[in-house]
Amino acid sequence: MGKSFSLNATDGIDVWRLDMDEKELESLRELSETSSNEAFLLKIRKGFTDGDLSVALIGNRITLTIGKGPSALTFDLYECKAVEKRTELQDLLFRLASSSTKLEGELAAANKTIENLKSQTANASAGASAMDFGSKRESRAKPMPKKVGMSVINPGSKKRKAATGIEFD
Repeated sequence: MGKSFSLNATDGIDVWRLDMDEKELESLRELSETSSNEAFLLKIRKGFTDGDLSVALIGNRITLTIGKGPSALTFDLYECKAVEKRTELQDLLFRLASSSTKLEGELAAANKTIENLKSQTANASAGASAMDFGSKRESRAKPMPKKVGMSVINPGSKKRKAATGIEFD
């Protein structure tokens, strides 16, 4: 049996589905003017991860549009039979539950890594900061003492006394 590709949508009660085999997938890829099946599937995946989707309910089918503009992909999903609805919803819920537990584990590991890095940087910065401040203070040049009578604005010249006019004895 060949490979198959399935798109599903649900509102929690009803399930709509589109099953495609390799030939149907190939024809949709050619219509979308995509170079390879992998690129076509990546385009669909990117639409889902970016949330670039629109869904329209028309009778007993759903039109799923991925992307915008002339390069948008459009799929018609048809309502599943009652027996298929139950199994599809179960599969969906189990996949969501396993994905949720996996993400919770990854989040816990990431938080633990962040805490370890924070404690390492706090310990490293406590020892390094005392050394850094000390070396910076020592390396600064001490200001030259001001000589009496020298100009503040023009340090190389002496202050001039204010003119008092002519003095007669």
